[in-house]
Amino acid sequence: MFLVLITITLALTSNIEGKLNAKAKATPPHCTQVTKDTDYASRYKLDYPVAYIIPGQHEAYQQMYCINPPAVNKAVTVVCDWAAPPQVQFTLGDEYMHVVRQDPSGRFLGNAVINTYQLCSHNISHVDDNSLDGPVVTEY
Repeated sequence: MFLVLITITLALTSNIEGKLNAKAKATPPHCTQVTKDTDYASRYKLDYPVAYIIPGQHEAYQQMYCINPPAVNKAVTVVCDWAAPPQVQFTLGDEYMHVVRQDPSGRFLGNAVINTYQLCSHNISHVDDNSLDGPVVTEY
């Protein structure tokens, strides 16, 4: 009986480790984080859906919805890619964030993954809460 319990425990442990290793391999290893902020208080958080740059694509733009410079209190993005950390450029209040992938081979294999949020001092009325590509707006 004791031997059966040990065998089951070892089998479950190896299965869990295999799933964790597969998940770690599914996430691009090279990341760039850009944070820009001010000292102003925020009332709303805009969480953008995870965006992807498809394999073979060199660069992309992500639309930003909190675009009035005095209203944007913080913007944070993390962009991860497979070959090298991407270049990420934006200024508080910009309408778009620009991402340029870095791959010496020029193939740009795999998806690059973009995670972004902004803190804003006003609720943006032109964002459709039901839109699949717009951010989810929550009040602080």
